[in-house]
Parts: sequence; structure tokens; C-alpha cells
Amino acid sequence: MMKSSFDDVLGNRTLTRFDVCVIGSGAGGGTAAYALCKGGKNVLVLECGHNPWPGLDGDELPLPRHSNDELKYAVRNWIDPLAMLEPRTFRRNASVSAAINPDVNLLPRAVGGAWQHADCKTPRFNILDFQLKSTLEALIGRTPGLAVPGFGADAASANFADWPFSYHDLEPYYEEAEALYGVQGTDDNPFASPRRRPRPMPPGVPMYLGLLLSEGARQVSLQGQTLSPHTYPAAINSRFYDGRPPCVDCGWCSGFGCPNNAKGSSAVTALRRALRSGRCQLRYNAKVVQLLNDGGHVTAVSYVDGEGRQQTATADAFVLAASPIESARLCLLSPTPAGGVLGNSSGQVGRNLMFHLQANVNGFMPQRIHGQRGRAVSHGVSDFRGVEPGGEAPRLFDANGGKAVYLGGITEFGGSQGLPITDDGYVMAFQLPSAVAARFGTKLKNAMRDGALSQHLISLIMQAEDAPQLTNLVDLDPTVRDVFGLPVARVTYSPHAYELAARTFYLPYLQQIVTNAGGQGVFTAPCDALQIPPLVVNAPSSRHEMGTLRMGPDPATSVTDPQGRFHDVDNLYACDGSVFPTSSGYNPTLTIIAVALKIAQAIAGARS
Repeated sequence: MMKSSFDDVLGNRTLTRFDVCVIGSGAGGGTAAYALCKGGKNVLVLECGHNPWPGLDGDELPLPRHSNDELKYAVRNWIDPLAMLEPRTFRRNASVSAAINPDVNLLPRAVGGAWQHADCKTPRFNILDFQLKSTLEALIGRTPGLAVPGFGADAASANFADWPFSYHDLEPYYEEAEALYGVQGTDDNPFASPRRRPRPMPPGVPMYLGLLLSEGARQVSLQGQTLSPHTYPAAINSRFYDGRPPCVDCGWCSGFGCPNNAKGSSAVTALRRALRSGRCQLRYNAKVVQLLNDGGHVTAVSYVDGEGRQQTATADAFVLAASPIESARLCLLSPTPAGGVLGNSSGQVGRNLMFHLQANVNGFMPQRIHGQRGRAVSHGVSDFRGVEPGGEAPRLFDANGGKAVYLGGITEFGGSQGLPITDDGYVMAFQLPSAVAARFGTKLKNAMRDGALSQHLISLIMQAEDAPQLTNLVDLDPTVRDVFGLPVARVTYSPHAYELAARTFYLPYLQQIVTNAGGQGVFTAPCDALQIPPLVVNAPSSRHEMGTLRMGPDPATSVTDPQGRFHDVDNLYACDGSVFPTSSGYNPTLTIIAVALKIAQAIAGARS
């Protein structure tokens, strides 16, 4: 039976004319829709994924179809795109052929976007992050011999740029973002930059493994200063907030949707407010495939609906919030009448792609550490970001003054997240050598009951800043097509000396923390992008996508202006992580939200 035309619609179904069309409903797109509706605009949101929240636009916030079902998420990919239908290709550099890879930063696709599968960590960037290039260049200029990888001798191979606004310009939007999404945390991180008000909620219950690793960190010093473990801010309710219940610490947080809406994903916060305003219509299962344009103006978007039918949507303005890889791909799939790429007079569309070069150190605890109880991460350290307290200046020594401290990133204290089937079961049955493997029967059952990974593994993950590079990019694969017959995204990425040096420098400190906490068999997990013969390619797996549509004041060196509008296209904007000039060393989502608020409110004329 044919579905009705309204089956895949939420919000005001009577709207037929729109001021703004937003492509994507996640942290950037859902936030933009909220701010635009609040500013009096009629908004159409197009989301390529399905809807886990039936009745999201109703009077009562519904319980979602999310659940603590390991097979549903980790094996059957309930909210992830199917790589067989929509693959991506990857290569380390332009001199080698790209290969299809089933895991090239595939972000979940569903109403509410990718953040619903995350554990919603929400640190702010530092003051330094917004003027990193000019600050370090000035420091190098007046400090002969200062060596900062990525600057000085290596500057030509990276493409750093200052942001077009400061931390203090963004601080009011950070504050609004924390209130809108419901952030828990306290001011116990000495390296955090100043804030005007406390976060809306206090921290939740600490995880046992977080306390163990915090104690291990307090026994380590960097430049003679003891490390300062702190609670990790997160958009997860620690009490009733905005009509949503507190987290029950069920443990299925990272990689899963929240079954009781305690996590502040876009769907249950910003997007729901937009849908309830009467000014928003959301069409899901709507795969946008092209931006129709006359070169300097977008006239409509073409999309494929849930029945496979080609549709078009019109609006006065359009906002890209489909993720840095997919937002860039849409521009590349949208030729101008003159045969060029939409918005690409600078030649920078798709370039400066950044992730985070993660450093992952693990160990096994003799006792059970209950990684399945809690919010995945409750504690961490920011000492390894390499900034002075307050985050305004880099924490560096010159070549004659002692060992340098590199600009790395915030470090999360976690475990395996308690996945007994996909972690313990798969490893025990299929990955261990046959002499020690537990292939089946009682031996496998006992191994899974003991839970060597899910119950005994502790982990540190440093989110080290990537240097932006023109050669790290997204373009269209010349041969591989997706299920819609479109060229897939080809990702070219290789780490820079900047982040490799930081990773090398901090690995011994990470290992020492795990050892001090009581960890045994300490090991470092593979993190770099590697070519493994003959066909398997490992791409970065951080899921922190940034760059590709860089914002800046100069049309020759950036794609969008400081307000997120394309320099070349008068009614096209971007408000996801694609506009970031640099990646910082902190989880990026709160900054995506704050930037989206800033851009959308300017479009609506609410404030700039």
C-alpha cells in the first residue's frame, strides 16, 4: 500500500512556503532550526535518516524507540548508514588509489543527528583555540629557538587560520547552548577558560573506573606540576531538567540512543522546540542529492523521499548541516551552470578536513571496574591540551629552557562500555589464537561471564588536535557510486607532524596513569590511518569531523564568511563542524551548537 504524503513528516504539516531550508537535524541543524523559528522564520528541515521518536512534535515528549539492545546498534546498525548501500572510499594521499572502506567516519543518520549515539560530552574550546595561529606565530617571532610542530619549519605543510571571532564573542552562545541542551558539570578544570555562569546541573554519580584513573593521574606530574583530573561536562541530565528525567547510569551510553531521553540530543531539546513552535516542518527519510543553483544563488534542493521518489523543496535561504563530509559532498554534487563547483572560487571546498588523532592507552584491572554502570565517561584531564590555566596561552618551553609541552587534547577516562557480545564474545571466539580462544560451549560462556574486556578493561583516550591541511580533503570518487547512483565521498587523510609529535610526547604520561591506577598489560591501541596490504585501509575513527567549508573573512582562503554564509552564494549557509578553521583538542559538539546559534540568530536578525 502506498504511504500517504504525510507519513514521513513532523511539525506543522500545513506549511508550504519556507524562509529557510535546513539540511540535517543534528547538533548544527536542529539548533539552527530552533533559533530560526524563535526568530520568526518558517523552517523546513530535511533529514535523510529515519525517526526514532514517533510523536516528537506532540504535547508530551514520547519515549523513543531507543533501547539497551547491543545487537540493534553495534551489530545491526539501527541508526547508522549501511556501508554496502552508501560506501565511502579512503586513501592516505593522492598518489595511491582509494579503496572502499566500511568505516570512514560514518556518523549515525536519524532524526536528531549523530549526537544521539554519543555520550554527549560538552567541554568548551579555550580562548587560545580561536587565535591559535596568530598567538603562536607571535610567540615564535619573539622567542628564537621555540619549536612548535606545525609552525615554523613545518608551517608550509599545514594550513592554520584564526577563527573570525573570539572565545569572548562566542561565550554567550556557549552559555545558551548549555542551558538549551542541559549540561551537567562543575568548575573543577583549571585549564577551562572563564565562564560567566555555572552549568545548569551538577555532575552525576562518578564512575568507579573514573575515580581509579583520577587517583592514578594525581601521581603523575607534567613540567613539575601534578595532573588535575576533573569531572567531564556532558549534556546528560543529573536531575529532572526541561521535562526530561535524570540519567539512571544504565551504561549503554556511548554508541546507543537513550531509552528515557536523559541525554540531551538535538531531537529532544532544540529540534523538539522548533517542531512545537508551529513554524517548523521536518521531512525525514529525505536524502538531499543536489543543490539546484544559478551559480550565485540556490533556487531549490533535490531530494529522494522514503518511497524512492525524486522531490524538490524551495526556500529563500538554505543551511548545510549534514556533517563536514556530507555538506562538502553536496557542494561537489551541485555544479554551477558554468560547470564549476558551487561556492568554490577559493578552491577550498572539501579541504582542511580534520578529525582528532586519538591516542588510546588501555590496561586490565584485576578487579571488576563495572564499565557498564555510568555515563561512559565521568572524569578526565585537560593538562595534555598544553595550555596555561585559563586556556589563554600555550604552555611551552623554548628549546633551551627544558622539554616542550605539545598542544594535544583533553583526555577521557573510560572503559569498554560493557559490550559483552560485540567485545568479549567476538574477541574470544574469533580474534584470539586458537590455542587460547574460546570458540564455543562452556569455555566461551565462562569467558563472557568473566568479561575480560567489558569488566576489566580501563582506557584513556586523548582527543589530540589535528593540524588543518589542504591535502586532507573530501572529493568525489571517480568510479564508486552509492545506491542513488551518485559518486561517493572519497576521503584523503594523513596525520601531520603537529599531532604525531603531540601523540608521541604524551603516550608515556597516558601509560603512567593507567599503570598508577593498577592497570596491568598496558598497551596502546592502533590509532593512525594505516594502509594494510593488500586492500584493507584503516581510516581515523574519532567521529569528530571538522573543516571542509572553512569560515573566514577572506574569500580567497575560506569558503564561508564569519556569519556562515558562502562567499560565492548569497543564500547558502553552513552551520555544522565544516566551518571550523581549526579542530582544538576538545570534543567539538558544544562548539558546533554555539556556532549554529550564532549563525542562525544572525540569519533571523535576532543578534549577530
